[in-house]
Formats: sequence, structure tokens, C-alpha cells
Amino acid sequence: MVTPYYQHAGMTIYHGDCRDILPSLQPVELVLTDPPYSISITGAKHIGPTGKGVRRLDFFACDADWAKMTATVVQAISAAALLVRSLYVWLGHRQIGAVVDALEMLGFSTRFLVWSKLVVCPAAPGAGWPSGAELCVYGYKPGRTWTPSPATNPVSNVIVADNYRHGQPGKLPHPTQKPLSLFNKLVTVSSNEGDTVLDPFMGSGTALRAAKDLGRKAIGIEIEEKYCEIAAKRLSQEVFDYAGDER
Repeated sequence: MVTPYYQHAGMTIYHGDCRDILPSLQPVELVLTDPPYSISITGAKHIGPTGKGVRRLDFFACDADWAKMTATVVQAISAAALLVRSLYVWLGHRQIGAVVDALEMLGFSTRFLVWSKLVVCPAAPGAGWPSGAELCVYGYKPGRTWTPSPATNPVSNVIVADNYRHGQPGKLPHPTQKPLSLFNKLVTVSSNEGDTVLDPFMGSGTALRAAKDLGRKAIGIEIEEKYCEIAAKRLSQEVFDYAGDER
């Protein structure tokens, strides 16, 4: 067994490659994850109007080889899928078909969700069509947890949520930080209090923070130690207010 990087009050973080760690884990109730999207462009950036700063488009060095990252994501999600009956995978357009195929070969039914952003993010130079949405593949099997309440009943597979921007409260030093409000909804309808949520591509720890706030346990795996540190500090806060949210 790998020694946890952080462990406290039902929250566990492992530092390492999730493909090495996942086979040692016991089944959990929900996987909620946001791997690199196979969209990074080395050296690319968007320079905004005066006062708006610069938006880097080379999010992660490991993501610059799009085919290799897509294969990594499929391998990791296939391993994580063996532990659950329900999982959400946020992903890039190059990965959708491969992830759907992998999950359906493992016996999952699949659907897709859309995060509609309140603020559109810039596209790569020369690409056009700035990013106003992101996609998620939802995989499920019989026996999954599905407990929407009148307050959280999903009336659509399109979820509108704000996105973090530079200088907003709660913005962390991670280039693709997901909205806590978005993850709260998914954790609420697809798990119960006391259940365990797993994120094999933990990043800044939004899935774990959502699980903690909603009375769940959680396991996060992250290959970059600097993000393990950010997530651990985030989890150590008993009350943490995230009013906005970003990609």
C-alpha cells in the first residue's frame, strides 16, 4: 500500500500516478474526476485587453502530447471504473469517444453533461469559437446511487455555474480549477452521506472539498506534489467559502 500524502477525518490524498495506486484501492460509491483534456498547446497564451492579464493555454506539460494523454486517461478511467457503479469524467473533445467506448465495454451505460460557463474563456490563437462550455461523460450501472431531491433535481444535463477568474475569492494556483457548485450537485445526487468519493486526477481538490462539505469521505490521487499541498491545505479548512468558480 502507498503511504498517504495526507489523511484526516475521512479525507485521504495519495501523491503518485493514479494508474499505480488505483489497483490497491477498495470499491467506492462514486468517481468524480477532471483529468487533463488533451488540449494544451506548448507556449500558447491569450493576451487579454489592458488590465485583463494573460491566459495560458499550455495548462500542463504532460498534456501537450494529445494522443498520449488520451491513452493515459482511458487507462486510468478503466481502472477506476472497476471500483464503482457511477462515475463522472470531465474531459476534452478528443477524449469523448475513447472514454465512452471504454466504459461501455466495461458494462456501463453512458450519458453526457454540459457545464455552461457564465464567463466565456478564450480559444487558442487563431481557433475561434471561445469556450463557453465543457463536457462530461457520466457512466452508470444498475445499483448506482441516484438520490435527487426537490432542491437538487436535475432538470437538464446542462448545468450553469460561474467560473473562477483571477483575483476572485477562492481562486487557487491551479490553471483548470472546477466550480465547487458544479461538483456539489454531482456529489449530492450520486452519493449518500458517509459514502466515499474518489478523484484519480485530483488537481486542487474540488471533488474532495465538495465531498467533505457534504458529509462524505473522499480519496484523491495527484501526480503533481504542488497540487497535493494545495488540496491538503484546502481540506484542512473547516469552513471555506467559494463564491465563484473557474476553468
